[in-house]
Amino acid sequence: MPEETAAPPNPLDTWRQFITDSERQWNAFFKDVLGTDSVSTSMNAWVEASLTVQRMIADQLERLYTTFNIPTHGDLVDLGERMKAIEDAIIRLELKAGAGTSRGSKKAATRARPPRTKRPASLASKNGA
Repeated sequence: MPEETAAPPNPLDTWRQFITDSERQWNAFFKDVLGTDSVSTSMNAWVEASLTVQRMIADQLERLYTTFNIPTHGDLVDLGERMKAIEDAIIRLELKAGAGTSRGSKKAATRARPPRTKRPASLASKNGA
């Protein structure tokens, strides 16, 4: 009987095992390091300092924008809200004005066109001649 030979090891299985072991080791390392109170405290302090600097820059930019008469983000947001309110009011008025007509509410919101009394030149010359 011929000897049964074992299949050669798959290099991808070796690579998978290496990646799995490496991830496990890194996860344990970061759990030990980042799980301490000192890291938590220092990260909290860093975030607080970052937010303070961000607020200071925003205040300085707002003063600069005001000095040069440039609208700020808040000004543009307020303007957009006011424009939206005006558009909504106009739509409500158009719907209210068109509610008395027999047309549907969608057509009532559009303006009525005047009757067309002028005839095209080609038709006028045929009828008049």
